[in-house]
Amino acid sequence: MKKQNIFDFLDNEKISEKIIDFHHKNITTVRFFIPSIYCGSCVLILESLPKLYKNILNSTVDFSSKKIWITYNSIEFKLSDIAKLLDSMGYKPSINFESIENRKSLDRKLIGKLAISFFCFGNIMLLAIPEYVGALKEDIWFMTHRNFFRYFMVILSLPVVMFSFTDHIKYAVLGLKKHVLNMNVPISIGILVLFLWSCYEVFFDLGSGYFDSLSSFSLFLLISKIFQIHTHNKIISFDKNYKSFYPALITKIHNNKKEEKILLSYLKKGDLILIRNEEIIPADSILMKGNAILDNSFITGESDLISKKMGERIYAGSKQKGEAILIKVIKNIDHSYLSLLWNKNKSNHLRHKKLFDLNSISTRFSQYFTPIILIITIVTGIYWSFSHDVSKIFHTVFSVLIITCPCALVLSTPLIFGNMIRVFSKKGFYVKDIFTMERISSSKTLIFDKTGTITDPNKKKIYFVGNMKNEEKKMIASLLKNSSHPLSQKILSELSIKDFYFIKNFREIIGKGLEGIIKNVPVKIGSSKYLGITNKIINENEINQTAVFISINHKFVGYFLFRNYYREGIEKMFQDLKEYKIVILSGDHNDLEKKYLKSILPKSSQVFFSQSPEDKLNYVKKLQEKGEKIIMFGDGINDCAALNQSEVGISVSENPTSFFPSCDAFMQSNCMNQIFLFLKISKVSTKLVFINLMISLLYNSIGIFFAVTGNLNPFIAAILMPLSSFSVIFFSITSTWVISRKLIF
Repeated sequence: MKKQNIFDFLDNEKISEKIIDFHHKNITTVRFFIPSIYCGSCVLILESLPKLYKNILNSTVDFSSKKIWITYNSIEFKLSDIAKLLDSMGYKPSINFESIENRKSLDRKLIGKLAISFFCFGNIMLLAIPEYVGALKEDIWFMTHRNFFRYFMVILSLPVVMFSFTDHIKYAVLGLKKHVLNMNVPISIGILVLFLWSCYEVFFDLGSGYFDSLSSFSLFLLISKIFQIHTHNKIISFDKNYKSFYPALITKIHNNKKEEKILLSYLKKGDLILIRNEEIIPADSILMKGNAILDNSFITGESDLISKKMGERIYAGSKQKGEAILIKVIKNIDHSYLSLLWNKNKSNHLRHKKLFDLNSISTRFSQYFTPIILIITIVTGIYWSFSHDVSKIFHTVFSVLIITCPCALVLSTPLIFGNMIRVFSKKGFYVKDIFTMERISSSKTLIFDKTGTITDPNKKKIYFVGNMKNEEKKMIASLLKNSSHPLSQKILSELSIKDFYFIKNFREIIGKGLEGIIKNVPVKIGSSKYLGITNKIINENEINQTAVFISINHKFVGYFLFRNYYREGIEKMFQDLKEYKIVILSGDHNDLEKKYLKSILPKSSQVFFSQSPEDKLNYVKKLQEKGEKIIMFGDGINDCAALNQSEVGISVSENPTSFFPSCDAFMQSNCMNQIFLFLKISKVSTKLVFINLMISLLYNSIGIFFAVTGNLNPFIAAILMPLSSFSVIFFSITSTWVISRKLIF
């Protein structure tokens, strides 16, 4: 009865609100941390819940963080019912509200398993040594008390088998139910055969069994698991959402004009809030007061600043440039355009990546490895059946299954990719997990966003087109000094004028330009339309660029042209990547930038401008339908849907602690020129994994020879099985060190 009520506390409103992400009428989405998610079959089982229960509408699993999001009908199901259902399936939720605490408790549990396994391994090896050195034949005392040693080994092996059951056998069965032949299947076969055959030998006084091999096998598997978790547990969180981009506190304005700092979570529809220079608008709003000069590059990908008039709508995610503005919130944070953009295709974008992970190197290998071993086992049994010695049949059959335990195979992938992930992180490239490394190595198409990805958003190249005398330069600077517009300030900084003229009749029209009289001469600065400049005076294409035009004494003098500042080494980077298919997808409308990009890209590359977030997403899907595997590089919310849809989404930003969209990898912007090197090493790493697999197979082949011929004994198994694991570990550490030193350092 106690078991049935263990989760009833979740129905308490104060507790449930901490793990419920969404609730509206009868629809609720809850988030649980599930420590027992260990393999791809777990993901398939948990995501099939909507097919099994009609009142569960959706189930999404994040394998790396071991979290599940379940959307359900809250009239038919209570929150405690969902938790009980997961528990009954063997996926008991860990009800802790801080993910860091969850990860630490998981680490402590695994470390505890490792300590017990190491204790059992060490003692079993000590108990097995006397028989290896011939004490059974030469020492009468040992021969008399041999059963004590053997039964003690049986007892010490029980924790090892129990850990193996919880970590592998259960998930092998669940995988088979879903027709997935993962690596847990051969591991489980090996563990069960090792234990059962060893018990058979001990109970019938035929020998000491293979408990030493069993304990060493289990120990190496645990080391592999801890190694993978340690690899994933970096200082970077790959699960940030758009709210990470917002400030923690918002300045709310009350009716009495009193300012109050409130938490972002307390912001609601109808509130008046004050947004200062460089601050982010956290919710869709209406401009009530002030001059809004907005940077929407994070939302749309366009680098041009836009102006807004009083009464116009401002979207969440825009950044104010200039004076403080007063806005009125018209939508809650979770219902803003930015929220919709972030969550677009959120429930489906991980599915094809999970299918790839289920088809990873180790899983694909196990698809062939397990059937081949079973065939060898059957053939061996048939061959020895002609000897009419039943004991010999069982001995050879079980020997094949024992010696082919895939411990070294399991170690191969995480050791190589895990080491490379740590090497990459030292150079500013942070990869989420070993599955991402596999996807990187197999992808052939590279898609780049432009603004903020291959360009530096904090820098602009400013060119003056026309003839400007020193006197005119000083007049222009004097007028610009009175404007707080970001473009005005950038031009003023570029001119580097220290002495200024006195200005009369200064006037600034937001979104158009500014004017004034200097030394009795009228000076106007602003858009071509504001100055009355026609296409006959200047090239029509250049008018569409970010440009500031100058008129002195009613005569057109020239214009300042703003061009993107491309990151250092970008030209060489594209040339190094000529063996890949390269595509540029940008939200910009700048034809000059498009021409420049085409000039530095390989001839086979494609450039698409004026791309909305939906356009980018649809383009990625179109390429995937053709069978292409894609790596997407982006930096903003406008890229998040395409990043998530791609086989590998890589976010580019200035540093790991700044905001970046949900992604599979993070790259510091100053490492962009090393992309080719990272891709090359990823491919080399895949080759090293296959070499590791061949080393494992070599030892398995030697062991199979002894097993098939009936010559396998515990001593040979005790040498071959640990030696194969040590060989894989040694090769992994040595090869990755050599590659990293040769190609990176």
